Amino acid sequence: MEQMDTNISPAPYSSTDESETLAVDIFKNLLDHEKVKADVRDRDKYPNIDGYVELVDEYRIPVGKLEVQLRKLPDNFTTNPRIQCPLSLFSYSEACTCNPVLLIGVDISQNKAYWIHIGEDLISGLRIEDNQRTKVIPFSEENIIDGVDVGYISKWKDLVDNYKTKIKEYDTLKKSYITLSENANPAFSIATVEFQSIHIFLDEINRLLDGKFSLVKKSHYPNTWKIGLAYYEYQDNRVSYTLYPIPFESNDVQIKEVDEKLHKQLEREGLGFTAHYVENPIKCRPKEYATEIIESKTMEVLENRLLNHQGNEALAREFIFASIDKFYQQLGLDKKDVYYLEEIEKAFIQYLPMWIEEAVNFMVKVHRNGVNNVVDCLYRRPYFDPDMLICQIMDDERKQIDHSVRTKIKQGYAVPNIRIGNDRFPLGIFTEFFNFLKSEGLSEVRRVYSPKDYSRSGGWVWGVYSPEVAENNLRIFFQNLPNAYASIVSNNFPELKTELALLGKASLIIVIFEVKDTYMSHQDSPKIEFFYLKGKDQDEITIEVYNKGVGSDIPRISHEDFDKELEIKGKKYELISISRGILDFIYEDIPMFNFIYKTLEDNSKKYFAKQKRG
Repeated sequence: MEQMDTNISPAPYSSTDESETLAVDIFKNLLDHEKVKADVRDRDKYPNIDGYVELVDEYRIPVGKLEVQLRKLPDNFTTNPRIQCPLSLFSYSEACTCNPVLLIGVDISQNKAYWIHIGEDLISGLRIEDNQRTKVIPFSEENIIDGVDVGYISKWKDLVDNYKTKIKEYDTLKKSYITLSENANPAFSIATVEFQSIHIFLDEINRLLDGKFSLVKKSHYPNTWKIGLAYYEYQDNRVSYTLYPIPFESNDVQIKEVDEKLHKQLEREGLGFTAHYVENPIKCRPKEYATEIIESKTMEVLENRLLNHQGNEALAREFIFASIDKFYQQLGLDKKDVYYLEEIEKAFIQYLPMWIEEAVNFMVKVHRNGVNNVVDCLYRRPYFDPDMLICQIMDDERKQIDHSVRTKIKQGYAVPNIRIGNDRFPLGIFTEFFNFLKSEGLSEVRRVYSPKDYSRSGGWVWGVYSPEVAENNLRIFFQNLPNAYASIVSNNFPELKTELALLGKASLIIVIFEVKDTYMSHQDSPKIEFFYLKGKDQDEITIEVYNKGVGSDIPRISHEDFDKELEIKGKKYELISISRGILDFIYEDIPMFNFIYKTLEDNSKKYFAKQKRG
């Protein structure tokens, strides 16, 4: 394969025309809305991608995300579908994201779409000429989205499952790092001139890890002095390498060479090697590539919810109450609006492990759903999930288990040592929030939002709140959001407070929402609008919330107000941007927690895109 042009850089921001907008609308309408949620923009927000699609289960819980670039099929390619794809998308897929990347081609004349995964198998099979910037990619007739065939969903789920890689814990790879340190040879097989690019690459990696992204170093390479590079293959247009930590107490070289035998051994032990077949980015663009790696690892931290969450009481209360609402039966608690920290602690430390033990023993005893032994109750996880267990136990059986647990507690039975976990509400994050509240000297914790009323839902999640409750919860949300967001940024990215600011350059955000008492369809959903404004000599963040159906004091702002000076409550403002959408986040179990992570992901992508543009 020929070397990709070293001048290829991430795609610039672009405009869109009417046909592209139509293509986006057609694509969204073709999807199965019960199993796929799309956030695809008809006016690009980021280079390289147009948004993402998220797969959800039968409970509408997200199970995986795929990023997409969407293009209208040229009129002359509708019978033999193919599309011109920018090579920048290949680089983005290889180095800048942890999610699968899909290229979507929409046939607007026949109201259908095609997709292809921009993965290593596709990339490695392409022939790239010098100075080439695009490649024609053919679509398979099997990969069709026509509003009838839903086979694409299972294929996308397979892609998501293959991409789901938890961040490797340092301890599990420590043996491999030691093996690498003791057996790899100092690099001698490549020309001395090549060391300059590798040194630039490593210097930039270590500069970022020791500075603005020390959080990534703590999560990926704890107790590490510097990062080194061990390569298995290093050529002008291809490279295979792994990064390895050099401990503080070690006197080791930063560039090593790995032979075939050691390469196979390290891969068996779980130390993966990164390979590029289109270009050698370390040689061609070392500083930019170092930034892309830090971006990828930062996004891993965000996607796996690995930040330091301490510091904000409202955020802690939100997560703790959501967890208790989810597991109150497994905790032996009643649903209520105030808990003492002492009763929560006893429930999690004592009652929950004993409940898990009783539930597992019960399911094994009655062979519930094919369960024959304790291991069957793990369901291929490294821990017991309380949610997976209780959904298979009937109400009267739950009462029996509760009685047994309470009896054992009274009789002084020892608490079993059981590993417990849940993907939606990780107990590690719960413990982190709980310990923060204890350190603040609190003795009780109060519910943040009014609870959901499922008796009035009418089949749509938005129905669980009356208009009055939805408005009250939304106002509570925005009242606490700025301080909660600022706390998370300060804890994890203290040198990027300005770059990752909640409102960007805006000092005022006007939120206008519309909710109803009942909802009849998806098109009947609650709505929300955001107007971002920058005030002159105003650095303080202000969020104003208005109910579209109530009051006459709502500021009148529209697209026509761009490039105009606006006066709001006696102060001068400039309109920066407008966004509109479905008001769905306030109906989530942990809306502020999720909103903060989503905003950090978006702001981080903008930051890295700007860095790579120079």
